[in-house]
Amino acid sequence: MGRFDILKKDNRENYEISSYKSDFDFEEFEITDDEIKQQITTKEEEIMIAGKQIAKKTLEVGRMLYEIQKILASHKTGAFVAWFKYMGLEKNFVYREIGRWELFQKYRKAEIAEASVRTLDFIKKQQEELEEEKITEILQDPKMAPERIKEIKENFEDSNPVNDEKNDTDAEIEKIK
Repeated sequence: MGRFDILKKDNRENYEISSYKSDFDFEEFEITDDEIKQQITTKEEEIMIAGKQIAKKTLEVGRMLYEIQKILASHKTGAFVAWFKYMGLEKNFVYREIGRWELFQKYRKAEIAEASVRTLDFIKKQQEELEEEKITEILQDPKMAPERIKEIKENFEDSNPVNDEKNDTDAEIEKIK
């Protein structure tokens, strides 16, 4: 997430020492007690680590669902759906995580594990039209992904010849009337 600064790396002993630094503006909320700041920063770091672990495990779940789907594909129609319903899994969750795994397999970008549902949907729907560098750009900063997607959509609309053809067709129709 870009918040860990490597303070020291010693290749001889192959270990890293890192320090977490919170970007929260404590002064804005008149929090001046260093002990409170340290407690919050420590908990914030724990939350960030847990979030990364959750994202990794979610990607692993997607991989497993993908594998089970492939195994059950050669069996009676509906076996996979029946299986995940038996497991108590929601259809949207199952197919979203399979899609996440498929995108990860294709692009091999760790950021896919942490991408939002909307970001994944956009990439999945537009992957044929998007260059890989645009996908990387979207994934690099999750907070900026909606803005990047908006810019890309605007560029698609501006350069989409279908819109021009539609406008030409509409103009021809108007001439006939």
